Amino acid sequence: MIKLTLDTNCIINLLDYKSESATSVDELAEILRYALDGDANIAITTRVESDFDKDNDKDRKNELLKRVSMFPVIGTVARFDTTKLDSGDVLAGENHQALEEELKNIIFPGLKKEDAHYGNKINDIDHLIGHKINNRDIFVTDDQQILKRTETLKSSQGIEVMDPKKVLEYLNLQGNKAVLAQEFYEKFLEYKEVVIEVITSNHAGKEKLEKYEELRKWLTRKYPAIKDGFLNFKFQMVSVPTGGQRIFGQDDLMSLQMFNDRLNGILRERDPLSLPQIASTHRHDYSSYRSESQQVQMTISFLESVEDGLSGYLGKLEAQ
Repeated sequence: MIKLTLDTNCIINLLDYKSESATSVDELAEILRYALDGDANIAITTRVESDFDKDNDKDRKNELLKRVSMFPVIGTVARFDTTKLDSGDVLAGENHQALEEELKNIIFPGLKKEDAHYGNKINDIDHLIGHKINNRDIFVTDDQQILKRTETLKSSQGIEVMDPKKVLEYLNLQGNKAVLAQEFYEKFLEYKEVVIEVITSNHAGKEKLEKYEELRKWLTRKYPAIKDGFLNFKFQMVSVPTGGQRIFGQDDLMSLQMFNDRLNGILRERDPLSLPQIASTHRHDYSSYRSESQQVQMTISFLESVEDGLSGYLGKLEAQ
């Protein structure tokens, strides 16, 4: 099972419901679902609480401390002014000190105690030390200062660092292909049903809009995990078998690209009533050439073609 260590910024983005600047919330929520399903192991270091202690908003700090109690906590290197009794922090040996100095040189070269943010930066170092000494797999952060050193951290210290989006993509790719395809197929059927109901009635009530947005966001997040296999399957279906090999023409490539572009296009659209204009548009022509009823019918046909493709792809995976 993949072991993830969440940086404090990820915890705040995920749990501070009042924040207006939180990033990666959808990705972090999906990562948390993986953990709740038993497909990933999530932990935080003891420095999360120390980071929270620096928050001047006592109410927010106390609320976050309550919410963060759901996560397992791993120790890092002990510090006199930070470590609490029985927290799990360990006394620093020569190897820990060497690791600390190396991480400082990589992320905060020339760091001095006079730095106004010295305490925060030392906590950042301690998060990574805790991750490393507990043999965790991926350190998850939205901290650009750390993310800019991703390659160096991996090559120098073997520390894998990713932002939440990349972690989610990684988790998706590690999942069972047939299970993912089945789940995506079932969600797409729900999505298709909602879309057809809305575009044929030309009306989207609040309940339908909420359901549509829920499904749209889910499909958008999951599509990258099945895209390559799904498109490869569709490509094989349109190719022409010749002498034991399949021949792919330029038209096949263009058709596959249009299919992928159109599917991505409709999944990005927040207004279901705008879908007919997107789904009925081909490369080099415009939907304005068609009546609204024609656009609706072409949208339904396209959704059915996606359904048929997913069904065929799922059948192939299950037969393997």
